[in-house]
Amino acid sequence: MIFKFCIYLLFKFLIADALKFEEITNEVFPLGEDIGIIAAFGHFNSDEYTDVISLQQGGNKLQLLRGSENRPYFQTSLNCSFGNVITSVVPGDYNGDSALDLLITLSRVNDGNDVKVLWGVNGTIDCKSDILFSLSNQPFVVDFNGDMIPDIIGDDLDGKRYVWISSLEKKFSNHSLSAKVRQRMRKIHSSGLIDLNNDMAPDILITGEYYLEPWINNGGKYVFDETAKISYKNASYKWQSTFVDMNLDGKLDHIMPVCFDRKCQESAVLIWNNNNSEWETLLNDFKNPNDGVVWGFKLPIGSTLVMAALPVTLRAGDVDMDGYPDFVTVLQSKKTATDARAVLMKNVPCNNCSSGRTIEINWNVPGLSDIPDAQIAAFFDLFEDGTLDILVSSNTKQEWKIHALRNTEIFDSCFLKVLVLHGLCHHNCTTDPYGVNQPGPLVRYNMTTQDGKPLVSTSIQLSQSAHFPLQLPYSLFGLGQTPNFIDVLTVSVPATFNKSVHKREWVQIIPNSQIVVIPHPPYDERKWVKKLFVTPSHLVLLTGIALVGTCVFLALLVALLQWKERREDKKEKMQDAYRFHFDAM
Repeated sequence: MIFKFCIYLLFKFLIADALKFEEITNEVFPLGEDIGIIAAFGHFNSDEYTDVISLQQGGNKLQLLRGSENRPYFQTSLNCSFGNVITSVVPGDYNGDSALDLLITLSRVNDGNDVKVLWGVNGTIDCKSDILFSLSNQPFVVDFNGDMIPDIIGDDLDGKRYVWISSLEKKFSNHSLSAKVRQRMRKIHSSGLIDLNNDMAPDILITGEYYLEPWINNGGKYVFDETAKISYKNASYKWQSTFVDMNLDGKLDHIMPVCFDRKCQESAVLIWNNNNSEWETLLNDFKNPNDGVVWGFKLPIGSTLVMAALPVTLRAGDVDMDGYPDFVTVLQSKKTATDARAVLMKNVPCNNCSSGRTIEINWNVPGLSDIPDAQIAAFFDLFEDGTLDILVSSNTKQEWKIHALRNTEIFDSCFLKVLVLHGLCHHNCTTDPYGVNQPGPLVRYNMTTQDGKPLVSTSIQLSQSAHFPLQLPYSLFGLGQTPNFIDVLTVSVPATFNKSVHKREWVQIIPNSQIVVIPHPPYDERKWVKKLFVTPSHLVLLTGIALVGTCVFLALLVALLQWKERREDKKEKMQDAYRFHFDAM
């Protein structure tokens, strides 16, 4: 009884009702290195800590910050400077040597982008590289031919569609796709990987000028399905798509923010209803109930870097670990356009929605709402403990600064973290790789709640690459307050060997696990390797604290009772001595 009471008091004291964040920038970044704009995430030195790439000096300088377990948690290890502004950064292994490379694009004088690959060498990056080719937009990175090496899709300077196939020799061969399509890709596009037909094989959805192009993975070959093309909602701005499983039905949903006017004062978040083939509204109420001010999505107005990095994007992550993906984005005030802030959009139940879920804005989140002039925000697991924190880039008086916000909420919830590698160098490697970014693997789990309700959720690793999507190089699922084992974990990779979907299932996975999957060889799923690392939950820590507290309390109680007993014994002895002395007289 005492033990349960102590746990109750401890939980009552530590667990709050609302999310809150604490700024720990000085603990995370070296002194003077918290400047710039967040560009990408990746694993460069084959350890368990995620590294950060940032841009400085107006986008002309690239900096690599390595994650570590010691303060400051990020250490500067590389600086590369260029004559033109960097407009895109996409980590990936573009020659299959298990060293993480950096694909970057540099703005051209007139229009378009020059493409370079900074090749990875022994855990670092070679800043010197030649221009490979030029694009009129930003690259869409995808394993198009299924050899487990990322390729590049884009429009050349003449507006013709190509796919550039990578190779082991650090060379790219281009193949035309223009004969299959009759439109250009949008200049600011959000093309991505999504499982359109629920067969556990990644399909492609390309953001075209006039409609969305579905390319179905048919036996390992991508085929444009013109009959399934998706029209846009009639809006002034169609912003960046996000692909998440909104309602835990095992299917990826297509989320898109839009603006119905040129100033983005009438904003909305849409979701594609595949059953009715129409866009439905998830959110159109951007009025802050605290002061009555109406907000909207922040327009990317300004420099070349701002235009490239800051199109409106809803970055997804399960910040409260309830199983449903939430979003973080940046809004601007309709009253004062210069007033911008990062906000959380929570995934909440909805009775009148076709998907059963909708989103609502959390206007006052301690720590997050306090950052002025926010420009870009993304989820990040600072301490690799399964709890999502937030990184924010702000721009005050033309000075960029990165803020690190720790999620201080203590959740009585579990998580599952899955990192899928490409498996091209599992044995006899020059290095011992912990992992490299690999676009396209699909991850799905099935489990049963304590009340017998089945749960299923799907995620796709690194589904997008254009315009700073800032996706983490792994899939992170919140499992809610369900300590049950995960019944089935399914992983598939976008390989084309044997013209079949390459996937494998594992059963009875422990919650609070970090899992690394090495699909080697990709054509033989029976030989795939799964490495599991268990992270103790906050509940275990709190239970331990409560247990220690209970033991201390009982020890003090025993000591008090013993002290009282000794005092009574001493008193009785004094009385006996006094009685003996009185009798003697």
